[in-house]
Amino acid sequence: MSKSNKHQKQDASFVKKTPNQANRVESAAVVETETPGRFNYLLYPFLLFIFSFFIYKNTFEHRFVLDDHGIIKNNKITKAPMSWENTKTIFSTPLRKGDFSDLENSLYRPFTKLVFNWEWNQFNGDPHSFHKVNVFFFALTVLFIFFIFYDVFKKKWLVPFFIAALFAAHPIHTEVVANVKSLDEILSMLGILIAIRCMQLYISKEKIIYVILAIAGYLIASFSKESTVVAVAIIPLFIYFFTKASIQKNAIISGVIFVCSLFFLFARHQTLSGYPPAGKTSPLDNYIVLCNPAEQKFLPLDLQEKYKNSNQFASAVNTLGEYVKKFVYPKTLSCDYSYSTLEPVGFNDPGFLAAFLFFGALFGFALWKLKSKQAIAFGILWFFVSMSITSNVFMLIGTSFGDRLLFVPSLGLTIVVVLALAHFFKKEEGEGFFGEIKTAPVMVAILLISTALYSFKTIDRNKDWETDYQLFSTDVENYPNSTHLLFYMGNHLSSTERKEVLTYKMAPLGYTSQQINDSSLKENARSIYYLSKALSIYPALPSDGYNQLGKAYFNLGNLDSAKVYYKKAYNEDSTNAIFINNLGTGFYVSGQNFVKKGREYQAVGKMDSAQYAYNLGLQNILESNKYFMKAYSKDTTEADFANNVGCVYGDTQRPDSAIYWFAKANKADSLDMTSLQYLDMTYRNKGDVQMADYYKAKLEQVKYIRAQTMNQ
Repeated sequence: MSKSNKHQKQDASFVKKTPNQANRVESAAVVETETPGRFNYLLYPFLLFIFSFFIYKNTFEHRFVLDDHGIIKNNKITKAPMSWENTKTIFSTPLRKGDFSDLENSLYRPFTKLVFNWEWNQFNGDPHSFHKVNVFFFALTVLFIFFIFYDVFKKKWLVPFFIAALFAAHPIHTEVVANVKSLDEILSMLGILIAIRCMQLYISKEKIIYVILAIAGYLIASFSKESTVVAVAIIPLFIYFFTKASIQKNAIISGVIFVCSLFFLFARHQTLSGYPPAGKTSPLDNYIVLCNPAEQKFLPLDLQEKYKNSNQFASAVNTLGEYVKKFVYPKTLSCDYSYSTLEPVGFNDPGFLAAFLFFGALFGFALWKLKSKQAIAFGILWFFVSMSITSNVFMLIGTSFGDRLLFVPSLGLTIVVVLALAHFFKKEEGEGFFGEIKTAPVMVAILLISTALYSFKTIDRNKDWETDYQLFSTDVENYPNSTHLLFYMGNHLSSTERKEVLTYKMAPLGYTSQQINDSSLKENARSIYYLSKALSIYPALPSDGYNQLGKAYFNLGNLDSAKVYYKKAYNEDSTNAIFINNLGTGFYVSGQNFVKKGREYQAVGKMDSAQYAYNLGLQNILESNKYFMKAYSKDTTEADFANNVGCVYGDTQRPDSAIYWFAKANKADSLDMTSLQYLDMTYRNKGDVQMADYYKAKLEQVKYIRAQTMNQ
């Protein structure tokens, strides 16, 4: 085939045809071209890989945030030494199993958790290394996008390069890359792309090894995230659009992928069937639930009137429109868009009508171009298929909107954008690097500017994911009526971690313990403000929200209010060891207060009142031990629970039993400072100075280690 003929046969999906080309349009899959030099073949992937690393480099010093705590940092299964037994545990339990708040049993992503388990042991829990791994896998994903479409567009670099570059730069992906937990999204997409690439190579080279690799990639994707199942439709569509495979061969390949999906679904069912089914979705998680009149009864009358004509389909389509808006103009991003950031709508809502007409036209266009196998139609269908499972259009899921949910679908939109620009501004094909650019200078300029602007936004947004406080405080300022954001902010401000952060930041600057404590109390007051505001928007909190509200009041010394909210949390979930323990703490501190009052009465000679207060104090302290022991029975690996039992024995003058429980706590967590402090104190009170000094020295070592950890 001559060079002039090659120039005449271009893919109809993105190049305008001259009159003499009109009758010679062929599918991109059947056009033959010369193979480019190895330098050109490696140059563009290398640039994309470096580019992907560069825009996310400022995440390398970030800490664990958001769901990272429950799935990685505080998860005992993730943190366990790597072993065959622990691997079996990972593959036979839900994702969140191993965390104290592991009530959510609907997620099954064992491969992702296995990777986290390896990382924890490999990097000794260093969050910075976790972030580097996320960026590495993201960069690999970008490479596979390029390689796949480089073949699709016949070794012409311009269109595939900008599809990959625009995808890499887009700010909507910051949540996925900058949040370690969202490695599940990256592994899912990477596995799908590996499967597509290997099937692409199998069809062109007829080597069975590529089928085996495709199956491996797809299984990795499936066991990384459930939504991978959408690929059972995406892969046959790709084969139809971009390969020479016959219908029969496509059916066989697609059948193999389908069987892999069935295998995953069977494994998931076998694993999760032994756990309690998921409870009904809360409006705090998915505002579309409020389309149900039964859920509206908890709202004020004016909102009930406002939402009475709302509809799940209309609200879901309207939300789908919000995704496209975020893709086009990602000015303000958030880790959460819960009620009342987004609200239910009806069929008469302008947002629904605009979105419905837009998506209807887009889908109609894709069907129109389906027969001619135009690549832009594939991009549209990729978006619809991959978005279907999380759109809430066909079924309600546990969340209504999230940047991370657009990670896979956004590739379809990226394909559409680049190919639309190519259609209008790319008139012919060129040879080599500069030859390609000369054929579409306007297109290149638009995409370069867009990629640059998106890159700056991505780098800037990455900074918000550095810490929980930075993330929540930034996002709640942009979305002040998001109930979940208010809940997250309130939870964090009253957390032990927040106090530790304040301590390690303020102490080196010369602040006294009292000043640090005062700052911590102010944070607890802010916690109450945020949690109370969440309650004012929707009159309920997740059980952990009540627990943290109780903790904030407890830290401020308002014991009565603390016990009220601890009780609410316990009533919501009487199996949660943290809630059980905190309710016990309420009784314990009440008992201590009565004992203190008894001493005051005794000092002024009111012996009857003193004895009465002592008795009440003892009753409350003994009552607290019932809860402490119950909490410990739920989780024998939590140092706090054992410490609290030890405190009860210490207060009731049984030092040997107290030492026994403090030692248990220290064995459960060798970096727990409380157990070491109490062991030092108890041995010293017994007169065993040698043992007391031993634990005092250990305490100083642990303080140093924890300080180093806080600086990571």
